[in-house]
Amino acid sequence: MRDGVYRITRRLSCPPLALLNVLHGGKRSLVTVVGMALAVVMVLLELGFLEAVRITAELNYDQLEFDIALVSAQFEQFYMPGQFPGARLMQARSLTEVAAARPLYSRMNFWRCPAYPPPTADESALPDRESGSSPNALARWWLGAQRPRPVQRRALLVLGIDPDKNPFRDTIRRQIEAAGTRLRETDRVLMNDRSNADFGWDQWPRFTGWELGGSRVEIIGPFSLTRSFGADAAVLCTASNFARSFRLASVDDSVNFGLITLRPGADPDQVAERLARALSPDVKVLSRRALYRIESDYWVRQTATGKIFSFGVFLTMVVAAVIVYQALAGDIRDHLPEYATLKAMGHTELDLARIIHSQAALYALGCYLPAVLLAAVVYRITDRLARIPMVLTGENLLTALVVTIVTSLVAGVLSLRKLRLADPADLFR
Repeated sequence: MRDGVYRITRRLSCPPLALLNVLHGGKRSLVTVVGMALAVVMVLLELGFLEAVRITAELNYDQLEFDIALVSAQFEQFYMPGQFPGARLMQARSLTEVAAARPLYSRMNFWRCPAYPPPTADESALPDRESGSSPNALARWWLGAQRPRPVQRRALLVLGIDPDKNPFRDTIRRQIEAAGTRLRETDRVLMNDRSNADFGWDQWPRFTGWELGGSRVEIIGPFSLTRSFGADAAVLCTASNFARSFRLASVDDSVNFGLITLRPGADPDQVAERLARALSPDVKVLSRRALYRIESDYWVRQTATGKIFSFGVFLTMVVAAVIVYQALAGDIRDHLPEYATLKAMGHTELDLARIIHSQAALYALGCYLPAVLLAAVVYRITDRLARIPMVLTGENLLTALVVTIVTSLVAGVLSLRKLRLADPADLFR
């Protein structure tokens, strides 16, 4: 035992001592590293979902061509925009700096989602199957778009435009132009080809029994809008078809967004101030940057979605801290005689604390790289299956690393109280 203590004493000031403790831990160290790695993967997933919330909060606006937006005074976020009279756009066009002012209509409506598998000729004459047994969550994930499901009516996003004043950027602009005059026909829509499988895009054009707001419609083609947490699917139509789907006599007083494009050289902030003074208080005038800020703040700070993912990071790190604490506390308990001997030889608790903290940091660093690699795989799978933009950003990687190290060190601090049990007098009893 004295030889072992002597070797420990010689290496006390060297970092490898903590590494030797980790290696000597065997299965305990392996379980600790694996458990921490899984916790870090969960942290990266929570951060990834939180980043996806931020990204999707801005995605709808990224597809639109504008410098300044007019929104209702009751505007909260893209899916709760309120409405204002179209006359405000006419007033905005009177400014010389304004090149164009285009309306965009945006509301949620109910969509008839077809059953899967598609009904046979005999079954198609039967009433809709609104309910029935459904596979469990794992089976639904595994089967994807091929999972059995009954006819459903679910809410989706309906976007209405004036084709002569197309507010979209490429690629959606080209897809609208490709639809040509067919989009102007009654009850014709484009469907988002990135919609949730439940809404039936995969069954187009074989299936023809589409309904929007209880009325029959025909899908004439796709458009490509990245999905967000606010809507699992979307369709796009002309303003007249938009009004028809909501039983509106006209959309003249039901504009949801007024998208203003400025002439080259015009300053958006200055023009926004002029518009705010010129227009009545039933509208708000927002720059693109201000709109992004409001939308991101709503989804990250005000909704349960953002709060759940933020709390998930905290909860996961508590689990990681418990795992590291258990490993360090067990190691200290197994080596209490050695630590007592070191105290008897004059080493302070601070010296021993350095070993514990180094050991905790090694656990953190040892689990980090495997966790990042596993998280990258899970990100890719989630992005592909859920069609949510999962991006492993450098900021999130650094955040996860810092949080992992800090959590491990906190666990180390909590485990130090067991060192006080290492009494040199015990060696002589």
